[in-house]
Amino acid sequence: MVSAAALDMTKPEYVYFTAEPFRSKEFYEVLRAEGGEDPTVAKEAFRTSLFQLTGSCTTQRAPGLAGLYQKIEERSRMEYGVRYADNQEPSEIALASYFSVKTLGIVINAVLTSDPSQSRNGTVLAKQFSNNAINPSWMLDNQTGINIDSSGDRAMDICVQRYNVEADTFSRTVMYYDSALAHLTPDFGPIDWRTPGNAPAKNVPVCGYDGAAPNCAPQAALLTVPQISGVSVGIALFCTLLGLFATWKVRKEFALKDEWWKMSKDAIATTETAQHHPWLSSHPSRVTKNSAFSLSTMGKDPKHIRRMKGVAVWVTKVQIVRSFTPTRNKKITLREMKMIAHGNLVHLVGIVVEPSCLQFVYEFCSKGSLDHLLNKMNIDWEFRAALLSDLLEGVSTLHASVLRRHGYLNPYTCLVDKRFTLKIAECGLYDLTSDILPPPGQDESQTATLTFSNAIRWIPPEIKKLGRKWSNLREIAGVAGPEADIYAVGGIMSSVMEEQDDVMLRSEGSSMSLAKPMDLERIIAACQYSNPNSRPGIEELKKAFYHNTGVRTGGFLESLVRRMQKYALKLEYAVKDRTEALNIERRLCEKLLVEMLPKPIVEMLLSGCAIEPEHFHGVTIFFSVIVGFVEFVASQTPLGVIDFLNHVFSSFDDVLPTYDVYKVETISDCYMVVSGLPTPNGDLHAVEICRMSLHLLAVFRRIADDLEMQIQIGLHSGSCAAGVVGSKRPRYCLFGDTVNTASRLASHGKPSRIHMSATTCSLVVDQPDFLTVERGVIELKGKGKERTFWLEGG
Repeated sequence: MVSAAALDMTKPEYVYFTAEPFRSKEFYEVLRAEGGEDPTVAKEAFRTSLFQLTGSCTTQRAPGLAGLYQKIEERSRMEYGVRYADNQEPSEIALASYFSVKTLGIVINAVLTSDPSQSRNGTVLAKQFSNNAINPSWMLDNQTGINIDSSGDRAMDICVQRYNVEADTFSRTVMYYDSALAHLTPDFGPIDWRTPGNAPAKNVPVCGYDGAAPNCAPQAALLTVPQISGVSVGIALFCTLLGLFATWKVRKEFALKDEWWKMSKDAIATTETAQHHPWLSSHPSRVTKNSAFSLSTMGKDPKHIRRMKGVAVWVTKVQIVRSFTPTRNKKITLREMKMIAHGNLVHLVGIVVEPSCLQFVYEFCSKGSLDHLLNKMNIDWEFRAALLSDLLEGVSTLHASVLRRHGYLNPYTCLVDKRFTLKIAECGLYDLTSDILPPPGQDESQTATLTFSNAIRWIPPEIKKLGRKWSNLREIAGVAGPEADIYAVGGIMSSVMEEQDDVMLRSEGSSMSLAKPMDLERIIAACQYSNPNSRPGIEELKKAFYHNTGVRTGGFLESLVRRMQKYALKLEYAVKDRTEALNIERRLCEKLLVEMLPKPIVEMLLSGCAIEPEHFHGVTIFFSVIVGFVEFVASQTPLGVIDFLNHVFSSFDDVLPTYDVYKVETISDCYMVVSGLPTPNGDLHAVEICRMSLHLLAVFRRIADDLEMQIQIGLHSGSCAAGVVGSKRPRYCLFGDTVNTASRLASHGKPSRIHMSATTCSLVVDQPDFLTVERGVIELKGKGKERTFWLEGG
């Protein structure tokens, strides 16, 4: 009403009606509570004839309503915990739902009674509402007074109330009560129309709703100077825009007449061989001399290369059955092919028109098809990601152009130039040749690499389901849309990923993590949904690819530059890491050498000094043999023998660091240790060996008691020579009579006893820590009679 007042439509000749289905609130109360306008303006607007249509104005109830209200209140309280206030009536929504469901039940029951087979027939149910055979105007419930007339409409009370501005409320004016609403029942007095003579308002205002009635037309007024200026500027601007549009239209039509694409056969040089192109000698021809031209063999078959103004071009031959006529649609396609000179689309140089074929001249891509590149080169993930980025950029440009789609995109129509940039070939070729291609089975313009069977992996399922036998792969473009290209892009991504296993996906120094290909698999799955409408658009696909894989645009060369910069930044850290690793390896080698040779000898070797043999005057040598070892070997497996010796000698090795001794070697069951070399220790060598011998004897007893084996130990002191022998697996060896005597003492001793010579005994006899017992004079092989002693303990 506020808007009506602003339009000067609140005069007495306008009458407004508003429907208010709920009796709980009056119209103006709702408006005043929720409206954002000034209430004063609204009240002034309401001074016109504003009527409200509501339900019954009476407070009388049908006999059945009281019981119905009571049931609703009880169920609300018991089932939903909602209690009605005193004298509160149920919601009109609850009553309407009740009567609607009950009415439908009565109708269905009537149909089931008359003809159960029609209970699910909507037409029969609808007729039952409006055409009851028993009573055309039948009551829904004789206790509620709700009637359904012969038209299927409910006959209900309608109360008309008029807004009283002074009282700021609505007052009852009249009540309709008739199934057809045909007459008035003036229960509350006459209507105050607030018009001259209190006559009802006319159906149409005097001047019409838009004020355009002839008798109300205003007199024409003269235009002012500003108005004339504004109209002139508007006309001039319109004429300028019209002229620009006409110029654009003329240029567009002129561009269609441009035959830039038409070439003569003489414009391209004759076939050149690999001898003319040394850079092609590494790509021998794999196509027979009868093979036709094909983009899929670009870079592998040099005889299809031509020269045009000194630049190498590639020729694709398409067989036709009638002459090529450039229609308007074909001219639009040719103009678009000229305008979209994108770096990821193979540029069409021109077309040579012949009676039986068309020769499409394209820019030359020396690396061949994507399929050829993946099969012949071992390229890392970052390189492959750059190729996929080029693919997405090319498809995006193609979909945004008039061409709208490629149609039969696959790795054979994706070519790579000398800069390792991927380019999409044969864009729009089908649109130029669709009406002149030969019938199925007669097309000889394709090689075996560009056929339906070879490209079936990249053809979407909705095209396969058509059930047609495609003799020419290019015919698919006639029924394919952009969704088919998205499916093919997913297949090409999958092919690129299959060429390299997960271990190689991350090259050395690459910023791509191994988790990225998993994200790429989700993108591939989205591209290859069976429902074409569920596949992402190319822009959405690009966003997901760059976001989930971390790939940046720019192609292979920019990727290579970024990688070189990254290598330069990380070189210092790499050198540091390698140096640390080298130091670790050096320490490991030194540790290993110390285990094999004496530490002083190792230090001399590392410093580059020559190792000369040395003679030591005072050393004591320990020699031991295991008694019963031969029988033990005969009863055990070789692995068991090795495990036993390893256990025994490893236990001995753990004892040696406690003493000033050096382990020389182990030979079978013999164990040899020396003290006094390579670093002399005065007269302590005999003491150190004796203490060690007692310790090793106790260790062996703990290990071999259960095996019924014992150890015999021989000790002898004297002089010997020592030096490094050999350059492969060098050994620090001892030579001299002292070594032989110690060995003889061990073999001539007794089990679990320490047998030593008189020389060794003389060096330890004064030590209170040791107990020696003379054995007597015995015969030693090669030595004669010698006086020997037992070392009993300490």
